[in-house]
Amino acid sequence: MRSTHAFTGRIAYLSDQANDSGRSRGYEEFTISAFGDGTMTLQASCVIEDPPHVVREVVQTVDSSMRALDCFVRVRTGDAFTGSGWFRWNDDSVECEAFTSAEGRLSKRMPYTPGPAVFCNHAIVGDAWMTAAYPVSKGLVLVRNAFTPSRNKQGATGPTLNPILLGLMWQGVETIVVPAGQFQCNKFKLNGLMSEEELLPENLTYEIWVLTDGSHVPALSMYRGERRYELVSYARS
Repeated sequence: MRSTHAFTGRIAYLSDQANDSGRSRGYEEFTISAFGDGTMTLQASCVIEDPPHVVREVVQTVDSSMRALDCFVRVRTGDAFTGSGWFRWNDDSVECEAFTSAEGRLSKRMPYTPGPAVFCNHAIVGDAWMTAAYPVSKGLVLVRNAFTPSRNKQGATGPTLNPILLGLMWQGVETIVVPAGQFQCNKFKLNGLMSEEELLPENLTYEIWVLTDGSHVPALSMYRGERRYELVSYARS
């Protein structure tokens, strides 16, 4: 099946610290292919220029409900191979086949409860896609069916299969302006949690503005006072 349309763009990784606000930390270039059956495939190349210098390649497909179907992740850290892994979601489990420089050949399978399933693949577009798997509603949501290839904040380890808890809160529709243009977005706050007891608004320190055009691309995301990610180019074809 040929794609019906595609979204392409570039995201700038920037410092948001007071002493060097706006300094480039890297970038992400992405293509999203949308198909007639409602599935979409993301291809993202991510470069973090700050130490330890991470290069990540991601190819992830979701179904028409934005539920994760499969994903490939390859990581280089400090100009050396770190690992590569393939992930696949079944009706009640997720499996991983990987090879990493630290652990060698790995096979993992983990169960999850039926329903939406999200994957924190460490691409910024991947962050936005996690918000799209759940109905937009007010109030806090605890996402249990969440996994990540790396618990490292920069995704500089693995990739292997790791379960996580995710807190998510929709904050409404906002129109914002970024270098790529003016966009209507759903705004969310989210963060990884260590326990259910941490599901409190003040613990959701990652803010993200997600386009409402069906691509679920982030126009802007940030940890205030630390780092931010801005959409600098965007096109639909």
